[in-house]
Amino acid sequence: MGKTAFIWDLDGTLLDSYEVIVASLYKTYEHYHVLMNKGDILKEVMTTSVRTFISKTEEETGISFDVLKDTYSAISEQEKKKIRPIPHAAEILAFLKEQGIRNYVFTHRGTSTEPVLKNTGLFDFFEEIITGADGFERKPSPEALQYLMAKHNLSQADTVYVGDRTLDVECAQNAGISSILYLPKGSVVEPTGKENCIVADLLEIKDWVLNMK
Repeated sequence: MGKTAFIWDLDGTLLDSYEVIVASLYKTYEHYHVLMNKGDILKEVMTTSVRTFISKTEEETGISFDVLKDTYSAISEQEKKKIRPIPHAAEILAFLKEQGIRNYVFTHRGTSTEPVLKNTGLFDFFEEIITGADGFERKPSPEALQYLMAKHNLSQADTVYVGDRTLDVECAQNAGISSILYLPKGSVVEPTGKENCIVADLLEIKDWVLNMK
């Protein structure tokens, strides 16, 4: 039985945004005279989340989470037009649509989600987009995935979540659906062994989909 719905993470999965995220965090910490290595920032963001990373910084420095988050948001807002699609993002989304598979988004990215997707030309591929501004519990909670599945009548057996972090795999597992881990060359993420599929290029998803039919 083939899949009928793909739910996508964005940053690092469909959006080549880590360079902008890391640069924005680096500038934020530099503003508050906190020394930080860009490589360490990238590793923390990819293995946890921006929110978790900022929370740890608050604990270590005493600088308010809200102050750090607001500064980071202001800086990243200025940089968002530099974000580009991950290679072959548009191609795989178009392929899935041609196959009759519906595309959705669940991301922790907030109000910048729509303008970034429109700027990258990916917005029109999706039937619904859930962002961090919508108030759902954060990953690995399955709440947002379950909401999408209930609203659009998507079965667990026919739905897959695609992301680039183990957090995404755990989220899919908690929702009782399949997961694809996007693990490009150079990723610092380690597979969990619980993924249904691991790809180094988004186009590899084509073969997985066709083999499921």
